[in-house]
Amino acid sequence: MLVTGGRGAVYSSAFSGSSHSPEEGMEIAPCLLVDEAPSRAGLAGFDPAGEIRLLIPEADAPESRIRTKSIHDLVSWGTCPDLQPGGNYLYFVDGTLLSGSWQGWEKGVLRWRHARIGDLRVPSEQLAGLMVAAPSSGLARDRLLDRIAAGNGEYDRVIFTNGDELRGRVLQGDASAVRILSDFGSVDVPASRIAAVGFRGSGVPRFASGSAALGLEDGSRLIVREPLNGRYPLNIELQAGKASGTESLHRIRLAERATQPETWDFVAAVKYLHAFGGRVIYLSDRAPTEYVHVPYLTYPQPLGRDRTPRGAYLRSGGALYLKGLGTYSACRATYDLAKQFRTFCAEVVMDDAARGRGDAACRILVNGSTVWRTDTLRTTSAPARVSLDVVNAERLDLIVEFGPRADELDYVDWLNARLIR
Repeated sequence: MLVTGGRGAVYSSAFSGSSHSPEEGMEIAPCLLVDEAPSRAGLAGFDPAGEIRLLIPEADAPESRIRTKSIHDLVSWGTCPDLQPGGNYLYFVDGTLLSGSWQGWEKGVLRWRHARIGDLRVPSEQLAGLMVAAPSSGLARDRLLDRIAAGNGEYDRVIFTNGDELRGRVLQGDASAVRILSDFGSVDVPASRIAAVGFRGSGVPRFASGSAALGLEDGSRLIVREPLNGRYPLNIELQAGKASGTESLHRIRLAERATQPETWDFVAAVKYLHAFGGRVIYLSDRAPTEYVHVPYLTYPQPLGRDRTPRGAYLRSGGALYLKGLGTYSACRATYDLAKQFRTFCAEVVMDDAARGRGDAACRILVNGSTVWRTDTLRTTSAPARVSLDVVNAERLDLIVEFGPRADELDYVDWLNARLIR
């Protein structure tokens, strides 16, 4: 993550060498590597040269072992923390979400306080907006985030708790009220009526190749981008300075807390790590050659790209997933492979939106022939793992069929659906 401006904050990110020893009892979590079967591992630390250290439990050995892997060999590690209901989140234009509290806004600079990082001053041009109080519903949170991100570069927006929106230019604000210059003049809006504030901007892009997402225990989600020298950043620095940007007020290197002498074990705070790029191509980043949905009685459902058809993030078993396809029975999504890939992988599950009642059948066709199927997929089913050889394949079809209860709440997720070169 890199946030700079002529005024206020310099907020840059890259990871650096803090780690755990195997004896510290670190959290063992799901781990997906590009060329290996799903496993479980602990995050032992980061290497400045562009590698991560994973603690791999050995079933037939008395001790675990540390494996060093390139970030480009990783799909994901851990479970992505969801936003905390009622929490405040700062939304950067690169997709970073930072929890904390709004301290004030004046002359185009927002002051923000994070419990561990301390105080930051961030220029508005680096922000998509802020969520004043995250709704309790996951769907409502996700839709509000998407609404914040939908800036058009012309005006700021105050989004009210009842869904209304006031457009204009934010003049100042804090945790009690926001003043916006609108077509109706200068208006002071109490914070109790505000769900979010969206700043003028061109929207938040999808995850870029060569970037990574880190999920922290407080729901923060940091987006880290690869520098031009090709060495993946593995340090995190945050600093705030004067208008010249020359005075560093805060600098963090993983095990250093910004404002107090107590240490902040950053590696332990990381609960999720997802790498984008390398040899992995996500189906959600590609438009299907063809998509057809055949409703049982109601209306056609769209194909969800990193979302369910309703627009929510993908969630299964209470866990949040950043990448994948969201589908609804009965449907077919077709992708042109053009003999460019070696393997197709995914984890097929029923989304939590099914509320325990979904029941569907799924099939995968390669070049028109069925190569994988599951006849019964329910909320209680274990994830159906998919790993298929697609060398020389021209076409891939993902199919969801009606279950015993027709299409009742058949929200099927193809988590981390990915092609590997």
